[in-house]
Amino acid sequence: MEHPSNPLLRQVASGWLEGIRSPEHSVLCWLGIPYAAPPVGPLRWRAPQDPIPWEGIRPAKQFGPVSVQKQGTAVVGSEDCLYLNVFRPDTQETLSVFFFIHGGNNQTDSGQLMDGPLMADALHAVVVTINLRLGALGWLNIKAIRTGDPLEDSGNFGLLDIKKSLSWVHENIQSFGGDAGNLTVCGYSSGSRDLLCMLISPLFRGSFSRAVTFSGGFTTTDPEKGASIATKALGRLVVEDGKAPDLPSAAAWLDSASPEVRDYLMGVDALRFGPLMAGAAIRMAVFPHLFADGATIPKEGFQVLARGESYQVPMMVLSGGHEFTANANSDPAFQGADFTDPQVVEEYRFVTRYGSALFGYINGEQNAKAFSAQLGQPPVYAGRCLWGMNPEVTGELGSMRMGGAHGLDLFLTMGIERPSYAVTPEVFTSRNRPGREALAQVYRQYLSNFVHTGDPNGAGLPQWEPWDNREGGPKLLLLDADNTAPVVRMTADWVEEEKIFQEILADCTLPEDRKTFLMEHVLNGRFFSDNLDPFWVKAKQG
Repeated sequence: MEHPSNPLLRQVASGWLEGIRSPEHSVLCWLGIPYAAPPVGPLRWRAPQDPIPWEGIRPAKQFGPVSVQKQGTAVVGSEDCLYLNVFRPDTQETLSVFFFIHGGNNQTDSGQLMDGPLMADALHAVVVTINLRLGALGWLNIKAIRTGDPLEDSGNFGLLDIKKSLSWVHENIQSFGGDAGNLTVCGYSSGSRDLLCMLISPLFRGSFSRAVTFSGGFTTTDPEKGASIATKALGRLVVEDGKAPDLPSAAAWLDSASPEVRDYLMGVDALRFGPLMAGAAIRMAVFPHLFADGATIPKEGFQVLARGESYQVPMMVLSGGHEFTANANSDPAFQGADFTDPQVVEEYRFVTRYGSALFGYINGEQNAKAFSAQLGQPPVYAGRCLWGMNPEVTGELGSMRMGGAHGLDLFLTMGIERPSYAVTPEVFTSRNRPGREALAQVYRQYLSNFVHTGDPNGAGLPQWEPWDNREGGPKLLLLDADNTAPVVRMTADWVEEEKIFQEILADCTLPEDRKTFLMEHVLNGRFFSDNLDPFWVKAKQG
């Protein structure tokens, strides 16, 4: 409910809130709203509980604490992190809702990743961004913390947080002029992977109207494997605290349902969980999450799509043409490498060519193909960002090491020159600004149309055809720009995983020993490697 004399005052179920106006946009903002009780003390590793009501007017003028996480060499954040933010244009009308789940491998970042005021203005919608529990505080399924509740025993506390925040939206968003019956969920990177799991989870049926994924694919973890990895990681704390003499003993102690283990874990300072399993580099074997437990996520994972068992909504599936460059740049094999050395360049091109094709496949084609194959599935619109892959736009080095990078299109949409993408001064320049800004406007128009109608098409935009599984049917909308204008077109071409495997096998650009090293130390064990790794093992065995 809005206060009759002050549009910044809104009443939700827990009490009154007072927001602020955006200094840059005609947008009203309410920040740091608790959507659940703080998950601290006895509520650690429990399903989120209802928020605690307050008396009087609660200021909603600054973001709430982020979840505990490692940022660089520092550990930041708070266990008390279950807050969301609401942004809406300064108008009187009821609007569609755009609900955003941030990325960061479910280990880092927060709802602040999205520029809420800009997107509320650009989409002409109510925008909601959320924080959720991350790392071992958000994703842990060992025996000692189980309560007997199937949802809590899943270990998918971050997913339960998303469910709780969506329930908050359904209960309260009308007070901000939002239509909960016209709600689009958008995820970026790990947020997209969370969203895809939401589409096969029984918990989320009927809770949103549309889905948008920016660079996220099918990933789940076997619960037993996840528990094994987690006990080894937590074992470092156990040894530090003198509870066990060495890591094997610590892991064995942790792998029990002992009340002593539970009491110990409940007493560990939250910040000490931040560094555990950090730097996973899109490897579930380092940081397991999204456990296929059978209650929150089906035990068969995404195999249920073959049986048509999903929540069917219109979808936009977005990916990059160079999805793997960011991971290659941070891999030990290329950190600090001399890119004037021809061998370094050849090896880098090898891993980014095949890593990007396969990462792009699981973030794009695999999603579109599998969901579109279901009887009754509404349209799936698949797109690929190619911006920056043209050397005439971002230079030779910039096009090789950044162009079409993981999630670049999300940041283009917000007009953000993300520092990690600026691998050279040629990436973001005054010369290519007109083209990328025009491309950003195209992205925003498609996204706005989809948020309001479920169809991205509209006046003045190149036609975006839904994915068609038939041979020769439309597949991907390619989104690019030269230095001055957008270059957008449909294509029937697409990446096929098995063809990429055969291309790797036939590739003779590198000495065999270096090719083997890159396959087994850089491209191995990634989110896109479930089929690649056994293929390579079999190929090496002859």
